[in-house]
Amino acid sequence: MGILKEKKFALIEELKKVQVPAVQCDQIRFFLRDAREAGELNLYEQYLLNAEALTFERQSYLLPAWGGKVGILDLLPLLNMKMMAILFQEQTAAKMWESWGMEAYRINREIRPHYILDNYQSFLYAEDNPQLLEELLKVRDSKRHPFSKGPYHSEYFPHDLCRYEELLLRKKLFSQDEKIISSEVEDILVEIYMIQHE
Repeated sequence: MGILKEKKFALIEELKKVQVPAVQCDQIRFFLRDAREAGELNLYEQYLLNAEALTFERQSYLLPAWGGKVGILDLLPLLNMKMMAILFQEQTAAKMWESWGMEAYRINREIRPHYILDNYQSFLYAEDNPQLLEELLKVRDSKRHPFSKGPYHSEYFPHDLCRYEELLLRKKLFSQDEKIISSEVEDILVEIYMIQHE
């Protein structure tokens, strides 16, 4: 676990030092990227760490002191996390992501034509709607992703590591055996929790 051990302490120190939610979110995302590229995190560990990143990001747009504004790039990860929670059979988490998604949608400031904005409320509840899942899958599989029409949900966790649309269409959920957390990741999650609740 080279990258995890090497970067774990640096991540925790930075999160404690900076104390700016948007920056803390980015620091976790950079850590995730490096660990993912090194193949040192399983999908469930990435899901849990991404949840912590989004918790910081939410603080950046909800707490008046930080003045963050919600846009499409905030809505997409919340949608993805809702679908991943369904796959991991975490109903309480799914409800939370649903709630956070609707909250962000209500305060969204980015108004322009975009496939996700056209039907965000429906997409957020699409786990049992084959038509909407097919629509998301079509966007994921499209060879054309014009920059001006993005961002796209496939650009955010779980990226292409998990094509959740296909799994939900097949009603294939992850088993409890696929929810493994290493002691290294567990330590990171505990440290992040303590930072968030200081």
